[in-house]
Amino acid sequence: MTNILVLDLETTVRRIEGRIDNSPKNPENKLISAHYGWLGSETVDVVHTDIFYHTQCYEPDGISRLVDHLNDADILLVHNAKFDVEWLQEMDLPIPPKVICTMIVEYCLLKGRFFEFDFEGNANRTKISLKETALRRKTESYKKSELIDEKFKSGMDFSEIPLADVVEYAEADVKVCGEIYLSQLKDLTKAENLSLNNVIDFMSDMLMFLCEIEMNGVKIDMEALKQVEEEFLAEKNELTERLQEIVTQVMGDKPINLNSGADMTKVVYSREVIDRDVHKNTFNIGTNAAGKSLRPPYMSSKEFVIAVRATTKVVMKTQARTCPDCNGIGSIQKYKSKTKTVQGKKYKVKGDPYKNRTKCKTCDGKGALYISTGEEAGLGLNPLDPYYASINGFKTDKETIQLLINQAKVKKKELAVEFLTKISRLNAISTYLDSFVKGILRGTRSTGLLHANFNQTIAATGRLSSGGGISLNLQNMPKRGFPVRKCMVSRFGDRGRLVESDYSSLEFRVAVELSRDAQGLADILEGKDIHRQTASICLKKDASEVTKDERQGHKWASFQPLFGGTGAGQPDHIKAYFDRFYEIYEGIYAWHDSLMTGTLKNGIVQTPSGRQYFWPNVVRTRANRVTNATQILNYPVQGFSADLVQLACIRAFKMFKEQKLQSKLILTVHDSIVVDCLDEELEAVKAILTEAMTEVGKETQLRFGYKTVVPLDIEISSGKNWLDQVEMS
Repeated sequence: MTNILVLDLETTVRRIEGRIDNSPKNPENKLISAHYGWLGSETVDVVHTDIFYHTQCYEPDGISRLVDHLNDADILLVHNAKFDVEWLQEMDLPIPPKVICTMIVEYCLLKGRFFEFDFEGNANRTKISLKETALRRKTESYKKSELIDEKFKSGMDFSEIPLADVVEYAEADVKVCGEIYLSQLKDLTKAENLSLNNVIDFMSDMLMFLCEIEMNGVKIDMEALKQVEEEFLAEKNELTERLQEIVTQVMGDKPINLNSGADMTKVVYSREVIDRDVHKNTFNIGTNAAGKSLRPPYMSSKEFVIAVRATTKVVMKTQARTCPDCNGIGSIQKYKSKTKTVQGKKYKVKGDPYKNRTKCKTCDGKGALYISTGEEAGLGLNPLDPYYASINGFKTDKETIQLLINQAKVKKKELAVEFLTKISRLNAISTYLDSFVKGILRGTRSTGLLHANFNQTIAATGRLSSGGGISLNLQNMPKRGFPVRKCMVSRFGDRGRLVESDYSSLEFRVAVELSRDAQGLADILEGKDIHRQTASICLKKDASEVTKDERQGHKWASFQPLFGGTGAGQPDHIKAYFDRFYEIYEGIYAWHDSLMTGTLKNGIVQTPSGRQYFWPNVVRTRANRVTNATQILNYPVQGFSADLVQLACIRAFKMFKEQKLQSKLILTVHDSIVVDCLDEELEAVKAILTEAMTEVGKETQLRFGYKTVVPLDIEISSGKNWLDQVEMS
């Protein structure tokens, strides 16, 4: 008989900059209570409660009963298990041989479906919290927790909520978790779900790897971080100053807010919306019940030009004139009137001034009137097509700006190229400061360690995401040459270094693996670098002249055709490359067609690992594709790539334990594994990473009975920090 122990831990929390921090790595956090019991045939019949810290607890319970249960358990069952496991690890308590997370099980059973539709056709985000999962599965022991939820949201800590309430709901949560799992087991025995058992198994193993890297943390050099912040701020100020100069040159005197979509439309496209409602309806701007953007209307080029002219007007340069009514102040001093009597007659005369000045209506408080010069303002670029219409005019997001730079180059508008390049860089710098620099400062503990938080159940594809609580999103960190990486160093000081092992062209190799494309396999075996080849075509230069940064910067052009992209909006030579891609890699093209045709039959796409994605109600479109085509072509490549990376992480973790290394696994970002390595263990670490990653096919055969045909390659580098890395042979 398998002993399944169901567990729920309650802890204190801290709030840092409005974010909840319940990490065991915060020394101020404490374990309030443990609630646990054995899973029976229908529920957890007896729930034990141990109280360790609470305002109403005067003598803490001992830990021995919990330890005995953990030692006797074959399986530990928890909802959101990573949190509870890390608390057990922090307290040096035993972990049962296998951990199952009911949140992961529910995630797998959803098969990438993140929306539920009600009877009226409205879509709601599918949530997999304990509460939402219990409601969906109609568990017997679920209790409403609005009272505790309200107290918690008001800022009250669990240690301050009445102890009887905490115990009542925590014990109910233990029963609910067990009942959820019993319900899930019934679903997992159905023929259409059997493959998901393999996925749940390795995701459970991956959970333990994530506990390892999160608890190990990354050492932060705060002086280096401060230097990076100062450099970013200096560059930001320089960019802002130059952008304002360009804006004044092309727009005139009227102030422009570069963070405003309406103002950016004026600067970039030289147009402004006449009537927002008319503009919105013309271009079908908005979202549907599922929160997805509405499909823009089909328009010919001529129809699109007519629509743009009908809903927007040309913006003119302005010249500032001092407001004659307020003399440039923006406000007017008004006076109280008082009555004065002269020779028996009463007169109204000016009295004392009012305390507050009145905003000038003539200039709307600006102090100036902006008079049109009759000259067209802005950079004069053209909106691309209806897809790029937005509620404020036309899009100026990151992707659109790159397309507009190409347009500006063709038109030889050098000032437009400079403006768009600099605004793109300014947006990036602002993100780096707000997300990464501030995020690291917020999350780094007094030990100098940053403990990241990784999520397994957010991205629909199976890819990891990161963030939540006080943690920053490391998955969004740029790969090469990103200055913030310099602050991440070895905890071993002069005796250590950071080692990174990164898969090379993983998604292309996976697309070739799944499609069994003959030409792609031949290119890989010959050592052809697909990303370098793509960059050389986009940049119109020989492949041997392409730099690492240029190769990295043009990966998008390799990825888009892998996921069915057509090169719309790109220069002619890049569009031609997209067409040629499908001619060269006709196996990938045929595989794309088979995926779309397959979803028309049953809506399911399944990867070799057994991971499934489900799209109900797929239909053929006029373009001979299908609805949700981008996801249908993207998810299996992203998902199986993620599976391979995670299996490699599991293999590396196992080998580190077997060899009892002092070096620490600390991160997995994108397609890489990062190790804080003792110099004396460098060769051992290199050998483990090479074996774990390049021979991951052994794991797919063992777990899934799937033999890979495409070889995987890695690049290993090391350095005293994560930025200054030198490739290792």
